[in-house]
Amino acid sequence: MLEEGGVEASGSRVDAWLPDLHDLIEHERLDIHFQPILSLRQKTVVGVEALARPHRMRVGEMFAKAAAAGRLLELDRLCRRKALEAYRHLPTIGRTRPLLFVNIEASVIDRAVVNSGSMLSTVESYGINPNDIVIEVNESKVLDPDSLRKFVDAHRDLGFLIAIDDLGAGDSNLPRIAQLRPHIIKLDRNLIAGVDHDFFKQQTIKSLVNLCRSIGSLVLAEGVETLEEVDACASLGAELFQGFHFDRPKAPVHLDLPALLPALVSASQRQRDNAVDTLHARKQVGSVLHRLAGIACERLQDCTPENFDLVLKELVQNNPEIEAIYLLDNQGIQVSHTHMSHPVIGLKSRLFGPAHRGTDHSYKEYFFSLIHAGLQRYTTDSYISLATGRPCRTVTVVFEHDSDQAFVLCIDFKVST
Repeated sequence: MLEEGGVEASGSRVDAWLPDLHDLIEHERLDIHFQPILSLRQKTVVGVEALARPHRMRVGEMFAKAAAAGRLLELDRLCRRKALEAYRHLPTIGRTRPLLFVNIEASVIDRAVVNSGSMLSTVESYGINPNDIVIEVNESKVLDPDSLRKFVDAHRDLGFLIAIDDLGAGDSNLPRIAQLRPHIIKLDRNLIAGVDHDFFKQQTIKSLVNLCRSIGSLVLAEGVETLEEVDACASLGAELFQGFHFDRPKAPVHLDLPALLPALVSASQRQRDNAVDTLHARKQVGSVLHRLAGIACERLQDCTPENFDLVLKELVQNNPEIEAIYLLDNQGIQVSHTHMSHPVIGLKSRLFGPAHRGTDHSYKEYFFSLIHAGLQRYTTDSYISLATGRPCRTVTVVFEHDSDQAFVLCIDFKVST
């Protein structure tokens, strides 16, 4: 419900806008718009977020002026009351009304209004169950962690649902979020924008999804604007979605939640189809990787150790899927050069660069997982290669050479971003 903004609050300029602010608050000159929040898995609208829309000033300007005038708490409660008033008239979907997501201004929590009872009394005055309300808190803007924890615990105990807003923006404190154990965590739009073609954002979201699952929180992808962003977030584990791709914030009279059903069903079906396609693609890619590794081992078995580098060089030249290829002995020591598909250009950091003959790889996952688990073949997940600074997957295979020595072939395969 609350949005960012700024206003200069000094001298005569304050006097100029104070009457407008007081008029807005005293005469409730603002409307509430709702933006739907959807679940692809359940194929339903699970909630709506309430967003304040003042009549004669910008949203951010309104809250900034209220803060400067010392009336932020009044405005916060006004917005919440107007949201509840509009919400209780929303039609149900099936047997239930969607959840109402309402924001709490961070400075209100810092002012220690934890036990005021305002939220509960306001909700009950409209005949609404606290279980139907999701309280959104921007954790990074609350200055007093103890007040935040008390606020969250108290309202959770009263039956409210808790959401952490804008994770991935500002100074989010992950350990503190884990301690709060929110029901929902909303990923910031900055993380979502362009995620379908940004490997690093994908890995960040994947890590945050794993954190959320470990503490029992649902992940909401906020600000999805394109089909590709929806699909990417769904494949990374997001359960809930909100954004212009599905619907913009609208006045209650213009809100048509049942009309979203076709887009929801389509997105849900596409998510399932994409998941099946991904499984088939992984199986196919895995088959190709293992076939190439098998061919490489056969070539190496038939040549003398002195010619290992010639064989590796030829393999990388003839197979564009390979990023790098190298050979280790059974102790994890590199016994060949690292042969690259392309020269490494632009890596000026000493952290990155191809490993040289004699490098110890025994501490790396793809070696110790293979050797100590007694496996013949191992494939890593995608990671950033220290050789190139680009995403790759490594396949390692143990083979016995005619000289009765065991070697480990390592092939880094390119990963599309």
